[in-house]
Amino acid sequence: MIKAIFPRLLAGFPVGALLIGLSLPANAQPSNALEFGIVPYLPTPTILERYKPLRIYLERRLHEPVSIVTAPDYASFIERTQRREYPFVITVSHAARLAELEAGYQPMLRPGWDFYAILLVRKDSAFQDIKDLRGKTIATPGPYAVVSQLGANWLRKAGLKPDQDVTLQPNPTHTAALHAVVEGAADAAFISNRAFVAVKSDLKDRVRSLGQAKESGGPSVVYMAHPALTAQRVAAVKAAILAFVQTPEGKEFVASLGYDTLREMKPGELAILDPYVRELKQVMAADKPAKQ
Repeated sequence: MIKAIFPRLLAGFPVGALLIGLSLPANAQPSNALEFGIVPYLPTPTILERYKPLRIYLERRLHEPVSIVTAPDYASFIERTQRREYPFVITVSHAARLAELEAGYQPMLRPGWDFYAILLVRKDSAFQDIKDLRGKTIATPGPYAVVSQLGANWLRKAGLKPDQDVTLQPNPTHTAALHAVVEGAADAAFISNRAFVAVKSDLKDRVRSLGQAKESGGPSVVYMAHPALTAQRVAAVKAAILAFVQTPEGKEFVASLGYDTLREMKPGELAILDPYVRELKQVMAADKPAKQ
């Protein structure tokens, strides 16, 4: 149980340190430890920096330590979520729907805005339209990211076949995909318009946009609670987060992540993501033999 392992493993870390891969044993029931597993959609240092204000506020309001954990990549994080290893998760939209359907996680909160795929190229490039990228390489955050699915659909609507007319280059994060463009390893990148907000300005200044996909990917992230947590525990954490986003620090927090605010989830709201879930499961199934 987490109460037994945390004192040992946290002894060498400050409260709230970001510990990659630390989580509950498979199928374990969570303790009341306030631990958030955050999908690694940004580099680990960026996640630590961006979520620090939330961690500090929750520690003060709830009078207990708060831990933030992640995993090395999307695949590992989604698998660990499906095994119910995290008491609370902040995950991407289609993975949230999968966690709701198959792991029983309870959707709590989401940003008010949906997210979209944007297409970015180097500022000095000659590209003016997605159709100009025939025969070129487009970096993506990898097949587990919804934005990669949105980008592939955008290409098809433009008459380009992914991985035939255009090479899709997987990267571990949105930021890594953007670096591939800036460093010349790719001609363009599909990333989330919300993730782009969290990118450092010196990197943003070196690219320009060729537009935004018309198709929405739903909420950029979803805050969820383990199915075994009590209603009182979930309500207390939810109320604390909602109180935080009304403070000046909380408003800066959501703005830094590209949110407008956080609001409560409506019943069945994630059902529109079922097509993306089916594609996610196909990616997961295809990935398993490669790892064995």
